[in-house]
Order: sequence, then structure tokens, then C-alpha cells
Amino acid sequence: MKTYQRGPVYEGPQLAGNSIFEASATQLYKVGTKLELDDGRTFRYAKAGATALVQAYMAQAAVPLSKTADIVQTGYAQTAGDRGKIRCLVTTGGIAASEAWTVDDGLAGGYLQCVKVSPSVLGDIYTIASSKMISETIIELELTTPWRNAMLATGEVTLTMNKFFATVVVPKGTGTAVAVGVPACAVTANYWYWSQTKGPASLIVDTGDTIVAGQYVGNPRTAAVDGACGPSTTVTTEILREVWGTAIRVSTAGEPALVDLCLE
Repeated sequence: MKTYQRGPVYEGPQLAGNSIFEASATQLYKVGTKLELDDGRTFRYAKAGATALVQAYMAQAAVPLSKTADIVQTGYAQTAGDRGKIRCLVTTGGIAASEAWTVDDGLAGGYLQCVKVSPSVLGDIYTIASSKMISETIIELELTTPWRNAMLATGEVTLTMNKFFATVVVPKGTGTAVAVGVPACAVTANYWYWSQTKGPASLIVDTGDTIVAGQYVGNPRTAAVDGACGPSTTVTTEILREVWGTAIRVSTAGEPALVDLCLE
């Protein structure tokens, strides 16, 4: 009879910073950094918003704000080939200091889109390397690539935070932003953590919902608990809602099922 030598006990991925099972007040990796395990599970480095996150409940991106959307760049035209830092206009006042995107580098890893300009510029998108508010109406950005096409001061831009920055629990019933994954531990408000986006994960089943192995799960239409999962279709119309994954093992309501996440 063949025998096998017992290997070392597996204690999770070996990381230079916090593991997938702990959160940190200090940022250790770039927001959105991807971590893949041998078993197929995938995680993204994320930050909680102003409210704590709970293990095994789905989180989403921060709600997009109108204060950074379709802003006419009066006096802030851009020239093709511009490098380094540029300045953009945002809303005309009323920005709360507590808003996540206003802190230094609150838009780092996020995006600048050209949304209303000449045809040669319309749809251009840039990744933001760093950001800093200069005043209540002006933000300074450093882009990862040079400005590609000239933009007139009549052009409009939209600024969007990285979806893994300032994450919140998905509100029951209808999500207000894209789902970004499930924390594998409790996360203190404004702490950094690993958000699971792919592969088998524990996900709480919503009160009153029944999921079926092999079928899609997501944010149930009549959800009772923030961040809990349920069937991603309605019984009467079979309209597909946002899919978070496929049920591997089911559980009773209020307990965690094993869900094969598909957010990557």
C-alpha cells in the first residue's frame, strides 16, 4: 500500500502585507490589485467606505456623484501631448470634505472620460495616477498616459473613482452601483481589505429566499437584508438581474451558501 508524506499546513496566501483574512488601516497595495490563488479564487485590493463591512455579504462600488459628471472645462482646455499634472473643474461648490473622492488620491486608480467634445476626443479615457483638490472647484490630476487629443474649454469630462475604493454593502432590493465582491473578514470603516470577486465564496442567503444549486444568484428583487443573495431571476417574468455567481451548495435563509462568484 502506497503512503504519502503529509505536507505543510496551508495557512492562506503568503503576502507581504495583510492576508485575505484581515483588514488594515494602512494601504499596502494599489487599489484594485489582483490576487489569484491556485484554487481559482480571485481577490481585489479594496477599501471600505465610511461604514464597516461584514464578512460574507456582497459589497458594491460607491454611488457615482453628479458633482464629478459632465463638467464643462471652462478655462481648462487640454493640448495633445500634455504630460504630468493637469487641472480640471468639478462642481461649482457644495463639496463635503467627507466625500471619499475629495481626499488626496481619492481618484487614484480611477478614470477621466471625455464625454462631450469634438468627435476626435469623444470617448477618450485616461487612468488617474494621483489626485488632489486645489479648491472647491478645481482638482489636480496626474494621468498615467499623456493627453492624446486636444480638448477645447467647451469640452466636458466625467471623473470616476476606482470601483474598489470606498466600497459599501449592497443595499437591499436594488444595487446603486456595480457589485465588487465579498470580504473574507469583518472590515472596519475606511480600512483596506481583499474583496473576493471570483471562485467559491461564502455568501449569506437573504431572509425568505431559496436558492438552487447550479442556478444564478444575485441581489434578490424583494431583498430583506443588505448584501445578502437570492435568485437572480423573478419567478413571473424571468428577468435576469445582476448576477453575482452560481450556487454550489445551498443553505437556509440567514446562513452562508457556497457561491461560485463571477465578478471578474
